[in-house]
Amino acid sequence: MEEKQCSSCVKEPTEKINVLRFIDKLDSLLKRNDIRGAKECLMFWEEEARKKSDSCGLLSVLNEESGFYRRTGDKENGLKAAREALKLINEKSLENNVSGATVYVNVATTFKAFGNTEEGLPLYDKAEEIYLKNGMSDSYEYAALLNNKATALADAEKFDEAENLYKKAINILEKVGGKNVDIALSLIGLAHLYFDRDENYSLTEKTLDEAWEHIAADQLHDGAYADGIMKCVPSLIYFKREAEAEALKEIAEEIYNGN
Repeated sequence: MEEKQCSSCVKEPTEKINVLRFIDKLDSLLKRNDIRGAKECLMFWEEEARKKSDSCGLLSVLNEESGFYRRTGDKENGLKAAREALKLINEKSLENNVSGATVYVNVATTFKAFGNTEEGLPLYDKAEEIYLKNGMSDSYEYAALLNNKATALADAEKFDEAENLYKKAINILEKVGGKNVDIALSLIGLAHLYFDRDENYSLTEKTLDEAWEHIAADQLHDGAYADGIMKCVPSLIYFKREAEAEALKEIAEEIYNGN
């Protein structure tokens, strides 16, 4: 008897991994903060991409791994994924491509997270050049680059440059709209900067108050919101705002459980 295949199976790529299906699955796991499941998902799709010798698919997986291991604090695997992603960008000649620029930003941020700030700074410059050449000066992606680069510059005690980039990022995010948590993270970055550079306590507190207003103003309480407010928690604790930090943790937990 002739074997029949379902239409969805026929459409499934055989020589490459299904990147959209991989991203959808990973997103669904991260929306409910299923860290173990997300790691297993990444390991499975990395193995599949290697089996199929699908270098483009592998780059997508490695890019996600770079961010994931940054989130979980896994330095060894984070740097390993970041460095292999850079290698693949060169091999696939994506050095001047927008998708390559996005990977540059993610890799640079991973380097910074694990103490390799100076190694990552040139990658932000490469990504910025690509974004600007492609008319993305008012895009969310460019604002994210500026935020991450500002944090790296502040770590390197290049405070004035960092301050300018944070403010530029905030201006872009205000134009984009609907990015209150991202603006809050920029403001929290500025609060750290004012505290570290000048020990300007009044300006630090004022900036933190502004950040809190933006957090409270965001009406879309989805997985991205939960991830964003959780990024705010360590800074709120650092600045002795434990009650606000606990409130955000409770909100994030409700969102993750609801997902």
